[in-house]
Amino acid sequence: MSKLLYIFLLTCSFAFGQRINFHREDVTCRLDGEYLRVEGYYWFSNESNVAVRSEIYYPFPHDSGGLVDSMKVYNLTRGQETFIGVEKFGLSFFVDIEPSDTSLFQIKYRQRLNSDSAVYILKTTKSWGKPLDVAEFKLMVPDSLKIKHFTYPPDQLYKIEKLCIYLWKRQCFMPDRNLVFYF
Repeated sequence: MSKLLYIFLLTCSFAFGQRINFHREDVTCRLDGEYLRVEGYYWFSNESNVAVRSEIYYPFPHDSGGLVDSMKVYNLTRGQETFIGVEKFGLSFFVDIEPSDTSLFQIKYRQRLNSDSAVYILKTTKSWGKPLDVAEFKLMVPDSLKIKHFTYPPDQLYKIEKLCIYLWKRQCFMPDRNLVFYF
């Protein structure tokens, strides 16, 4: 019996020691001067040979924004909304990934702004211990809202009807600051 318990504990400690890999994000922000709406797609992978379950904390900016509402987390791989735990400055959800597999999540929220800037948090990427393989960000604003400054200059700008779309594309991206839009 003690041998079986030892094998179980060894297996559990090995499984819990595995880390999920966060390797890609594709985020669209919509800014209208009153709200920042975020819709992001996030890829997580498990490169080990055991199933992994991990709690993910997703922070919200609080220095330029007010209340966050309309939060949704979808596990697109499983086709289901995922339970979230909401805190004052973020939310938590679980990621379960089978060995050598990938999961795709969609996270959406809306934040009321209380200043002349909006923030999308990027600096927490460092906590994963490695850069993102691919990162793509889009900002959509009405052409009547003038953006004065970005913390990262956009790679491209498209103007479609009465909409400005700014685009950032990065590979092997380890951000050293958040993405801030000053308007």
